[in-house]
Amino acid sequence: MEIPRYSEVKKQTEVAFPDARRAELIEVLNKEIVILDFKGLPSSISEGKEFVVVKAELNGEKVSFNSGEIVLKQLNEIKAKLPIKATITRQKGKRYYTLI
Repeated sequence: MEIPRYSEVKKQTEVAFPDARRAELIEVLNKEIVILDFKGLPSSISEGKEFVVVKAELNGEKVSFNSGEIVLKQLNEIKAKLPIKATITRQKGKRYYTLI
């Protein structure tokens, strides 16, 4: 019996924003970005929790990156106002990221 590789059986994840380059959060941290869109998705790590995939413009380039529930909550509050300029920061001593 042939044993399959992990990569062959792993559930393929859908790309939330195929027209944007995938970026790490560190690339946009503490920089002004233009948030164009976002999608809240269920976490595969913490049951019952969500995370957000953000589509933004950074220096004229469309990028997408993940963030946590706090940013998702903030974006849900202003969804009708998109696009907006914002900066994602991590407050000193805190374990989460937020928009300012």
